[in-house]
Amino acid sequence: MGALDGISKRSIVCLICSTLIMLTFFVFKTLVVFKYIHHSTFTHYFEWLSVIAFMPPFFMVVQEFLQNKAKIKDDLSKKNIYLEHAAKIIRHDMHSGINTYLPRGIKSLNRRLTEEDIKSLRISAPLKLIKDGLHHAQKVYAGVYEFTNLVKENAQLNKAPHNISEILTDYLKLTAYKNQVVLADNLPDVLDVNEALFCTALDNFIRNGLKYNDSGTKWVKIYHEGSYHTGSYLVVEDNGRGLTAEEFIILSKPYARKENQKESGTGLGLNISIEILKEHGYTVFAKKTDNGTKIYIKL
Repeated sequence: MGALDGISKRSIVCLICSTLIMLTFFVFKTLVVFKYIHHSTFTHYFEWLSVIAFMPPFFMVVQEFLQNKAKIKDDLSKKNIYLEHAAKIIRHDMHSGINTYLPRGIKSLNRRLTEEDIKSLRISAPLKLIKDGLHHAQKVYAGVYEFTNLVKENAQLNKAPHNISEILTDYLKLTAYKNQVVLADNLPDVLDVNEALFCTALDNFIRNGLKYNDSGTKWVKIYHEGSYHTGSYLVVEDNGRGLTAEEFIILSKPYARKENQKESGTGLGLNISIEILKEHGYTVFAKKTDNGTKIYIKL
């Protein structure tokens, strides 16, 4: 919502009137300066009356503009308080299910089932799948928890040194698309990052690269690129439909979507991922290639 939204018709009329008055003043003044009209007491009073007439409608518009801006700020503040409260409730409910009830249920099941039971019932693979799924859900929840904390006022990002290859490998090994992602050997050994948020941000780039992809064999590559002169970049490359730098900027805005995009989605993923990386101190941009898109994260 822009700051001018919601200004009344009366103020718009006042703004037009004050503009016309000033235009008249400048035209009249120009005529006097170039001596098309002789300067007299009348012209002197006309100039002052023009200035005086301009002031009330102008200040009326300014007053309404400031009031409208204050109202927008107040509304946003109330929405932020509501969203923070809603996020707290959601975090609590997710925590109860993912970190309490499900782990307890799995532990209880393990206590009741012997190795012979598991073999006879042939549930070894399903049990492993459930455990792996829970582990991945806990990682996703950690990202949600960190992000909802991050949106609080004056919140600080919790970062620690991490081996990028290790945390990405650990995150991706439980995903359905792990075999479509290639992690290069030249990834930075250690970066100061928030593990949950950093992995969540890159995961969004990966999923978009695979989702918006018409290739027979879909892939995403993550590697390091750069030098002392050009700077250091973490690159997420895919062989999808491709995004130009301009399209990437447009789609990085909240709720933005391509005109011909038919796939469902909130339009928030890319924006949130970029904001997360900005909080880390990184800048993000994209380039379209002959084979797809390259997303550059300047470290």
